[in-house]
Amino acid sequence: MQHRLTVYLETYEIMRKKMKWVSDPKFVMTAASFYAMNEKPFDISRYWNLAESIKKQAGLFSLIRSESRYITAAMLDVSFDQPETMIPVFFSAYDDLIDAKFQRSIFTYIAAAVLMKQTGSEPDTYRPAIQKAKQIYDGMKKEHRIITSAEDYPLAVLLASKGPGNVIERNERFYEHLNRFGFQKGNHLQMLSHILTLDEENHPDVLINRTIQVFDSFKEAGIKQKTLFYPIMGMLAMIPPSELDMKHVAWIYEQLNQTKPFKWQKDLNTTLAASFFVKDRLENSSLIETSLNTTIETILQAQQAAVTAAITASASTSGSGD
Repeated sequence: MQHRLTVYLETYEIMRKKMKWVSDPKFVMTAASFYAMNEKPFDISRYWNLAESIKKQAGLFSLIRSESRYITAAMLDVSFDQPETMIPVFFSAYDDLIDAKFQRSIFTYIAAAVLMKQTGSEPDTYRPAIQKAKQIYDGMKKEHRIITSAEDYPLAVLLASKGPGNVIERNERFYEHLNRFGFQKGNHLQMLSHILTLDEENHPDVLINRTIQVFDSFKEAGIKQKTLFYPIMGMLAMIPPSELDMKHVAWIYEQLNQTKPFKWQKDLNTTLAASFFVKDRLENSSLIETSLNTTIETILQAQQAAVTAAITASASTSGSGD
């Protein structure tokens, strides 16, 4: 775990020196976290050239020309051996999402990157997932018209590529049951429900009970039980109870809080602490079955997508741009 933290901090420092003008440090922190999570050696020249290539190949008024391209570059870099060759595919996937009636938004770009990682770079493999993702998103919108927005695109894509056939039914079951147990209705509960829906290994009642236990354990560990953290609570609920150590999560959280650049970013620190812990357990535990390991990896990607969507929301509104 210490190695992962070191990679994260060192990558952040290298990025920060290169991108001192970036308005929100969370862009740099989130980009750096992709390397700590995926353990791909970071090369500042490769990364920087990738970010600049995204800007050059984007349309003149494209939202991806904003600071959000730094997160997108990291997503592509850790996902592909030759990320530079994936940029045209990335823009093609985005255009196909627009053709399927997804709105032009920064979240659609994130969804395009998630789509490529999940299904591959060939249109014949990702286009069917786009159609299914649109059906899932429309189903979300039908159930929760007010809270469902473009911010849900990346998770809709994940559910289309990895989720079960009865996505909406399962999602609503989690949403309604958790609300009865005190979880507040809203987009964060919907995201939590999406994440739990990805897990077909465990019975829904088991996942609901685990999520409630994780919620309670946040308070015991001294971490605020914010609605913002509902999605990571769902991710932690994937871990077998014998493997979940909230004291360890709290330790990572405090390590980040005590590091100067990160002490003002407690919400992001909470999310990354949970993500780093889960990733570490996947790599070092013999108790997590291979099939569940694959599911949790998808959950981690869902969480990264959710974090990325939240960060990039500050770069632009979701309903404008090209």
